[in-house]
Amino acid sequence: MKNFPLFLLLLVTLTSCSVDDIDDVDFTYELMPVSLADIPDTLTYGEDSFITLSYLRPSTCHAFAGFNVIENEQEIKLSILNTVVQNGSNCEDLDNVTANETFEFLVEREDYYIFKIYEGLDEEGNEVYLTKEVMIQL
Repeated sequence: MKNFPLFLLLLVTLTSCSVDDIDDVDFTYELMPVSLADIPDTLTYGEDSFITLSYLRPSTCHAFAGFNVIENEQEIKLSILNTVVQNGSNCEDLDNVTANETFEFLVEREDYYIFKIYEGLDEEGNEVYLTKEVMIQL
């Protein structure tokens, strides 16, 4: 009987949430061109490392969703993924609003990494990457 008020509060909380608003939201994912990448010159084996990526956030309907990471041997392709609300009537265009996101990873190689940071598309629609080789300290 002591837990009845807690159970009642939980029941009211769960039944008061509406999922109707969630069904009306239409969104997509978009790779964002990186404008600046802060990549260290060397990394230390066995330690966590941090890479900060900056990009222009085009509107209030764009929100950081995570990183798109493709690893192949010592090569890491890294890009920023945004969720973009498609039917958002409250969206506002943003002028020169820079967002910064930090990618954290564990250095597991003893030789080097090649980072390829997504910078967008060229005139022919091909992906363009900033490429940097980073040596590992033991």
